[in-house]
Amino acid sequence: MNKTEYLNALKNALKDTDESIMEEIVSDYEEHFQAGMENGKSEEQICEDLGAIEDLLEEIKEVYNTDKKEEKQEDKKSYDNQSNTKNNTFKDWYSSIHNIDGEKIGDAINNVLDSAGDAISKIDVNEIGRTLKSTLDQATSSINNFADNYLKNQGTGQYESNKWNAEGYKENVSKSYGDSEPEEVNNNNNVSYGPETDEELSDSVQPDTENKVKEAETTSSETETAGSGKSSEEPVSEADESEDMKAKKTGSGFNLIVDGICADINVQKSSNGKVNISYENNGNDRQRQMYEFYSYKEENTVYAGIRRVGKAVFLFNPKLYSMNINIELPEHMSHINFKTASGSIKISDVNSDRLLATTASGDVFIDRAYTTDLRIKVSSGDIRLDDVNSIQLSAGTMSGDIAANNIEAKFLSLKSSSGDIKSRNIKSDVIDNSSFSGNLDIINIKAGECKIRSTSGNIDMNEFTMNNADVSNISGNIKLLQIIGDGLRASSASGNVKAEVNVKRCHASSKSGNVEVNCNGDIILESSSTSGNVNITLKNYNNGYCIKSRTTSGALYINYDNMHQRNLKTGTYTYGNQGSELTLSSVSGDIHLAD
Repeated sequence: MNKTEYLNALKNALKDTDESIMEEIVSDYEEHFQAGMENGKSEEQICEDLGAIEDLLEEIKEVYNTDKKEEKQEDKKSYDNQSNTKNNTFKDWYSSIHNIDGEKIGDAINNVLDSAGDAISKIDVNEIGRTLKSTLDQATSSINNFADNYLKNQGTGQYESNKWNAEGYKENVSKSYGDSEPEEVNNNNNVSYGPETDEELSDSVQPDTENKVKEAETTSSETETAGSGKSSEEPVSEADESEDMKAKKTGSGFNLIVDGICADINVQKSSNGKVNISYENNGNDRQRQMYEFYSYKEENTVYAGIRRVGKAVFLFNPKLYSMNINIELPEHMSHINFKTASGSIKISDVNSDRLLATTASGDVFIDRAYTTDLRIKVSSGDIRLDDVNSIQLSAGTMSGDIAANNIEAKFLSLKSSSGDIKSRNIKSDVIDNSSFSGNLDIINIKAGECKIRSTSGNIDMNEFTMNNADVSNISGNIKLLQIIGDGLRASSASGNVKAEVNVKRCHASSKSGNVEVNCNGDIILESSSTSGNVNITLKNYNNGYCIKSRTTSGALYINYDNMHQRNLKTGTYTYGNQGSELTLSSVSGDIHLAD
């Protein structure tokens, strides 16, 4: 069955349902086909992943508590005799639509379509698919809770619609908060926040601000799920939440919390010293009805973002939505928190005490940022940092790549599970970089203490000046060039290790790979390999050496200062001033020393 046949069968199965519901379901199935084909699936494979159309109908019937099943027709006569009874049953089932919680309908349909989404996501990385689904579920849970409360209170007078819609806009709007002017709303799409006195602020804040603050804080804890380490569903820590609450009370500069969900967030420097926010929704009519923009200010904290509204029940491919939140920030901000489920975050020319950017499947780009504390958490997107100065900088992604250029920080942590990490022109007191299966490419680094790790990726470092460094991997190769410092440790389980160093102390080892170390100047070196060869080049101006060698089936070969020695075994060998101390060992490989 191909796409056309499947959709026609779906329409036929839903022909007796409400037309708007049928159009909603068919439209989202079409988007699902589009997403699957973009990921390399054929129409036949997508049809198979989506499953039988009857399953969808059964899920909907369960919502209406109709466990009755139509009997199979044995012959035409039997079918005609039962026709009227079945039609009456279906009419009763259909008429109950308006008496059932609308959210349950969405849940039933989502149960079927989410399973198909998981199947298609397997063409990429299973864990990422599960993470993204969970993240999107959490990002909309607060809105679903609102919908439940709305339906419960509908008609009882307990729900005041203006609390939800007071500052929600589906189309382009404009709000402006001046120094002493009241709030203005027009058909522009710019929002500006400037300094206000306490009296003016109390007039400009809506009476329902307290509820909205609680909602924003709930959304903050729900959507900040993309992170590094064990799980992208890691909630916001208590320390992070307390920092945001402290920021509200300090009064030192503006604080900003933005929840973009599937909108892209674009940030740049403000030209008027205010927080200016503009919202663009370039989606179709259906998408415009699905989301609305909100923005408000309490004390010195600005809250903004989009939230999902209405009865739309699908969120197959959030990349299909075209929404932007454009933000301009003044010279200095206190605390900033940007988060999205699938939207990208682009930041340029920002100065703040604390900056937090989190996204599930979007990318994060930061260019020219000055912060005290910068934290970036991404699930499956890429991270790019350019010209960043921070006391503490932490960036992590599960399956994306990380690129960092021209970075200065006291503490720098770059971590990726399956992506590559590329660093250029880095200066930091402490560096902690790691990738599970990706490569690490590092050039022109100055650090005090440094730890570089990879499980199965290669590690390449060039022009590296440090006090002490620990570089290790399991199955990848390690290549270190122009390394200067006090102490270096480089080790690999099954990969090769190659190092060109000018350090005081060095440990280089591999269990099954070869080890090659080029030493400039005197050194204390310990190098070993189990089944590979150990090759040492010692350029210490013929200041001599003291070699302690240990080999089982291999041999030691020395070519130093025009002296040639061959087939040496385990023992101690000295020459000249013994300027360098070398401890060399191999089980089945050979050991070579040359100048």
